[in-house]
Amino acid sequence: QLARAGRASGAPCGRGPATAAMTHPGAADAEASAYSPILPAEGECPTPRETWRAPPLFVPLTACACVAMLACELYENGRDAPPGDVATQECHFRYTIQGALFCAASMSTNPLFGPTNDVLLRLGAKSSHLILHGGEAWRLVTPLFLHVGLLHLAVNMAVFLQLGSRLEANHGPLRVGAVYLSSGVFGVIMSAVLSPHATSVGASGAICGLMGASVGEVIQNWHTFATPWHALCELVCTASLQILLGTMPMVDNFEHFFGFCMGLVTGTSILVLPDSRPPGRGWPLALRCRRQLLQAVAGSVSYLLFVAGLLALYGEWDANSFCPSCRKIACLPFPWGCRANVAGECWWDCSPCTGGGLLGQASWMGSPENGSVVMRCPLMRNTADGGFENLTVQPVDVTGFGQAELVQLCKDRCPDGYW
Repeated sequence: QLARAGRASGAPCGRGPATAAMTHPGAADAEASAYSPILPAEGECPTPRETWRAPPLFVPLTACACVAMLACELYENGRDAPPGDVATQECHFRYTIQGALFCAASMSTNPLFGPTNDVLLRLGAKSSHLILHGGEAWRLVTPLFLHVGLLHLAVNMAVFLQLGSRLEANHGPLRVGAVYLSSGVFGVIMSAVLSPHATSVGASGAICGLMGASVGEVIQNWHTFATPWHALCELVCTASLQILLGTMPMVDNFEHFFGFCMGLVTGTSILVLPDSRPPGRGWPLALRCRRQLLQAVAGSVSYLLFVAGLLALYGEWDANSFCPSCRKIACLPFPWGCRANVAGECWWDCSPCTGGGLLGQASWMGSPENGSVVMRCPLMRNTADGGFENLTVQPVDVTGFGQAELVQLCKDRCPDGYW
């Protein structure tokens, strides 16, 4: 109707107020932005498919859900607090609203200003043992909406709102939602397969999936972008830096990497812009065939990846046997090339003993120099004990035995102590 009104008034398409509402989002900056699709030439009208865009829906609703879930985390953390106003390690920063207590753990317990690990686990954090042996498959989805703390949420939402809003403006909420959920769930699946002992939350895997989908979008719609090479290089460099930073300890880089891969193939399959040229000046047949072939191949690959991931998870495959090098995705000792088993040579190592879940109890009879330690060793494979193995070490000098000594004993004696 707007196009007909413009022609009836004598204003050519692409000029005047009648066509201002029909331009592609960001079209006014097509010369400056690498992500702005090329507009039709003056005097040409866009096709009817370009005259309407779905309002933002998925991205703002998802962001609101993540904020609401963080509020639930802090409220749940407050329910565990003892009565009174005494601050504890688990409930250190306290705030009361209408009689409801919201609190965050101390910085030594959670430096990202959030709840304890037990609260995250109750609300739906990734746990391979509970997914496989507790029948809680919903934990493959809930980590996408939980965050470790306020700082974690702020960083993720800043990237998500910027990247997701652009994609949703171009492709609508259904396609962006499909990319977000498939990438996030696949990242959780592969994290549960390759890092079964770790408990993790966060939307980072799904956000990396949106980065991968943006790469697929540029590849599929190459001729509709003003500066496609600039857009592609910027996206690849950003994603590479994100994954490289994820090789530091305490970061679940399996979710980042595999979320990006799933987002790439899913985005290539479904984030395809329609031909915006007027009738008679469409794209060559070879270009259309290439796009459709890429769609079919990418769609098939995404389906096969999902099936393979579920088979690996519920088949309880040993990750170290079928992909021994995959551990390098999650963590790399730094400086690169250092020897992790030599004390002081690396800034950090990649031992699962420092990734959470390690427990130990020391005891002795007669003399502390002749003591014993019972440990729960984290493993890099799924077991009936949830990725852990109990181990008794003796004799051990337990004089002054603490957390640092327990971690070192784990590295020296547990099966997967060093990567």
